[in-house]
Amino acid sequence: MRTKGECGAGNRARRGTPRRIAKPGRAACLMVVAAALALATLALAPVAFAARVPARRACRGSSAPSHARCLAMRLLVEPQGAQPAAAARPQRPAAVTAAKPFPGFLTPERLHAAYALPNETAAGSTQTIAIVDAFNDPSAEADLGVYDKTFGLPACTAENGCFRKVNENGEASPLPPTEGEWASEISIDVQMAHSTCQSCHILLVEAQTEEFSDLAQGVDSAAKLGASEISNSYGGTEEPSLSKLESSYNHPGVAVTVSSGDCGYIDKACPEELSVGTEFPAGSPHVVAVGGTSLKESGGVWTSTAWSGGGSGCSQLFTAQLWESSVANYSATGCDSARGVADVAAIGDPETGVDVFDSTPEFPGAATGWGVWGGTSVASPIVAGEFGLAGGAQDVAYPAATLYAHAGEPSALYDVTSGSNGECAGATICTAVPGFDGPTGLGSPLGLRAFAVAGTPTSATRPAIKGYPEQGLTLEAVAGTWTGSPSSESLQWERCAVGCQPIAGATGPTYTATSEDVGHQIRLREGAFNTTGSSYEDSAAVGPVASDVPSVSGFSPSSAITGSTMIVTGSALDSTSQVKVGALDAAFAVVSPTELEVTVPDGASKGKVLVTTAHGSATTKSKFTATFSITSFAPQPAAAGSKVTIKGIGFTPSSTVSFDGTPAAAVSYLSPKKLKAVVPGGIGTGPITVTNTVSPAGTVSSPGSFTP
Repeated sequence: MRTKGECGAGNRARRGTPRRIAKPGRAACLMVVAAALALATLALAPVAFAARVPARRACRGSSAPSHARCLAMRLLVEPQGAQPAAAARPQRPAAVTAAKPFPGFLTPERLHAAYALPNETAAGSTQTIAIVDAFNDPSAEADLGVYDKTFGLPACTAENGCFRKVNENGEASPLPPTEGEWASEISIDVQMAHSTCQSCHILLVEAQTEEFSDLAQGVDSAAKLGASEISNSYGGTEEPSLSKLESSYNHPGVAVTVSSGDCGYIDKACPEELSVGTEFPAGSPHVVAVGGTSLKESGGVWTSTAWSGGGSGCSQLFTAQLWESSVANYSATGCDSARGVADVAAIGDPETGVDVFDSTPEFPGAATGWGVWGGTSVASPIVAGEFGLAGGAQDVAYPAATLYAHAGEPSALYDVTSGSNGECAGATICTAVPGFDGPTGLGSPLGLRAFAVAGTPTSATRPAIKGYPEQGLTLEAVAGTWTGSPSSESLQWERCAVGCQPIAGATGPTYTATSEDVGHQIRLREGAFNTTGSSYEDSAAVGPVASDVPSVSGFSPSSAITGSTMIVTGSALDSTSQVKVGALDAAFAVVSPTELEVTVPDGASKGKVLVTTAHGSATTKSKFTATFSITSFAPQPAAAGSKVTIKGIGFTPSSTVSFDGTPAAAVSYLSPKKLKAVVPGGIGTGPITVTNTVSPAGTVSSPGSFTP
């Protein structure tokens, strides 16, 4: 159980309910035994769950050897067209049939809350997540654009350099043929990776076919093109011939994540899973195998159980690496020295699935646009994105070892302790238990602690920025704190628009905003270094930076008596040299670059507020209105006993008048705008004041002095 902002996963679908393939597709499941033929009649049936809404697989099984199938599952929350008897390869996108996300499922914001993830990190913008899939998705970039706009994510396009698509050889053309089922998989993978690490670059590698040889070539090309993370949301039954392709998934220093499968543990209801073992390439000892969970939230509390469809097993081809076989409770899996799957887990259950936008139909008449998707296809790119947020492998040859180093740390990994995906005679290869198990491995990563290399500095508090984001003003760095005894630290000021980019030469404790910064936010990136490695942390961004040319956005109150105080708001007000209300100069004090405290001048009636600074002037759009004011008096001078006419605003029959502090000999109320007062004797030169005890209450002074 986790507190608000924490996560988990799991589905409690009954094992007795068969999960059956919903429709034909082109990806292979590698059915290598004759019993597969007897189960072929399942190919057109939906996957049945113990819950209310059925789901179906995006890719059908195949008897062809050495072929993979995508591991995506669609929750049937929208009407579906008739499914074809043969694989469909639509060449043009169909009209969108679901124009809005289905409510109640997992959005980027909810995923980040569930897994306690930051939207952006210092390292994210330096990372490239490769998505390796089969066939072409012609709408992948456009669909990502819809996803980003809907959920307010930064755009990731070829134009801004964030998105790139290549074939399995790493070349921009020719691209493979379009295949609707795999296009759905591609949309899931691309959108989940970008949703998780919103500043990471996305490299989409499209293999010519779903044959493992083509997909493996795509993985090699992704590594050659500099991918720091490579996500693979596909698999097929292990067979000896595949072991020769394992080297393509062995890229030291790159985080290679792989979906564990969607047929549970040796589920005979899945025609593609009739033998013991794990799926390939999840069984490779050099990858991070990602299992499936069901992610649920109630009252801000996220919980998890193992998803019954998530794949797990003991590899028949590969032995476990030392970091896996030595983890506590590994012997309880029953795998002996064999490689056990999975390593970690994330959301896979389509019943608690994610919103995805896909405008390329899986088959003619299929629903397009928004859908709800699950499968370990969702889990793999999420974990790849988490690696991206954390800075990738961080010079560790096999990043899975980093995860295992955090085994049992509740602040790093949410231990999924309930749910199962099959029957395994009391072993934990098919049952979630405290500690390591098959369906969920070490559990679900929380935040980024599970990806931190032991001994490197860890941020305890974020750096901050002190000061006002305005052109010409200086911002000051407030250092964060670190554990791990860093021997040195660094600072880098950044300018932010879609993403944040370093400002050349801005590496000191202060930074003075320039005209180039106007309209952009400013962020501070702090680095900490020791003999083990380095870590980075970002401040919250400030701004956008205001121009040094002043602007006035308003004032409050909009009406008041003279001599009272109004607050004028705007930007670049710090060098204010003059304030006028109407034609009259007003006294003022600079509170901040965005605020002035202004005294309503004596004699004011109605007028706009004008602010003048060293860099220009700004005037309010609306006018200030005085509710009580002396605007003039006559005659001037006048002897004691003479009558003086006082003009202004807000006079009442009870108004009293004083001359240089001495009450008038007599006062006559003529109108709200006029009084007559008799000059008292024995006074000096000074202002005339009028006092109201009823609204508008207060005392106001004349704009000039009266001379007797």
